[in-house]
Amino acid sequence: MQIKLALSLVLATCSLSVATAEGVTTLDQAVRYGLRHNLELKASGEQARSARARLGVARAGRFPQLNARYLVQRSDNPLNAFADKLNTRSVNPATDFSASALNDPGASTVNATEIAVQLPIYTGGKLSAAIRGARYHEQAADLNLDRMRQQTVFRIMRAYYVAQAAIHGGQIAADAVAAAREHVETTRRLVREGRIVVSDRMTAELNLAAVESASEQAINRARLALDQLKLAMGMSVDEHIDLPPWQEVVVRPLDPLSVLEQRALATRTDLAAARSMTSAGRAGIDEAHAAFKPQVSLIASSDWYSRHFGFAANSQSIMGVVSMNLFSGNRDTHELAAARNRETESELRVMGLEQVILNQVRAAYYNLKEAMARRKIAMANVSRARATVRLVKERYGEGRTILLDVLSAEQLLVSARNEKLASSLDLATNQTALRLAEGTLAPPQ
Repeated sequence: MQIKLALSLVLATCSLSVATAEGVTTLDQAVRYGLRHNLELKASGEQARSARARLGVARAGRFPQLNARYLVQRSDNPLNAFADKLNTRSVNPATDFSASALNDPGASTVNATEIAVQLPIYTGGKLSAAIRGARYHEQAADLNLDRMRQQTVFRIMRAYYVAQAAIHGGQIAADAVAAAREHVETTRRLVREGRIVVSDRMTAELNLAAVESASEQAINRARLALDQLKLAMGMSVDEHIDLPPWQEVVVRPLDPLSVLEQRALATRTDLAAARSMTSAGRAGIDEAHAAFKPQVSLIASSDWYSRHFGFAANSQSIMGVVSMNLFSGNRDTHELAAARNRETESELRVMGLEQVILNQVRAAYYNLKEAMARRKIAMANVSRARATVRLVKERYGEGRTILLDVLSAEQLLVSARNEKLASSLDLATNQTALRLAEGTLAPPQ
């Protein structure tokens, strides 16, 4: 009773207690909390929003650009001085056309204000390619965010199962301590009655010390498992959380491996994101090709010139501009080569990821089959171990066997219960891992 009380106090102090239904955090609640508070998932969300903003930047290239400029210039350059008089409408025919006035005009000051609108007419496909590439980047970011969400769900579910199993392992250890303490009390009584030798009592006491040590280890494992669950959820380790008791895992129907592999290749969002990046690479090639084509734009402006700050001597202009780079030191050629290399890189990454996905599915599939077989064996072993303990205890009570046989049988029962718990944990974890590998993992309903 003392060890069970100690276990309960430690679990309660460390927020590990198995609470009543009112205060229990269910698996669904843990996952939903984690999806709101997990910091890595939040960071991925910001990355997706950044990609969406970059798409807005690319789309803005198609809109007219409105610019304003204010300039104050003072110069004694003859051309600038005469231009200032023309722009400010202050030319005096009687004095400004003499040789001395034209050659040595003196310093001139002008205030110039300009508002200009520039509209791209043709960019060689650069704008459309940039928008297309940004759209693929946005798709990839959203798909990767969805994959990160699935991975977060998996980490929380795995940590949840591990914490539940660790707490249940503590209960198994507490049961072993209770049984060992009972043997110590029994052997002490029998020694006093002269029915057994002192070595049996000492054996029972050594066994109690061993199982108490194992119980302390189990309690610490439960404490650490709860901390890992809180970390996966994005929760402070100082916050309180209660879990329901460990439940036996429901085995889901297992599809053939070939079906699982094809489903993974069709549904994995990180693979779809990698394919989007390949499409973005093709758009990057088109964007690089635009550097070898002419650029056409339309510019309209309104200008004001004055000797002092103000809006006087207004003039308007409109022009069409056709430009084309003829030589840039092979910069454009290298940009095109880099774009082609990025596309090839993306295609290779897709091929590599497909192999990784197939390997993940196969690993999860075979791990799950192993866990199913182990649990089936372990369940049968627990039943046999319980029957063995009952029979050996009866024989010991009748004086037909020794205490070591009882302790050995009980140790086998503890081992069988722990193996059943471990295989059940592996079963739950690998069922979830298989759903993650095939890309169908969603928050529990």
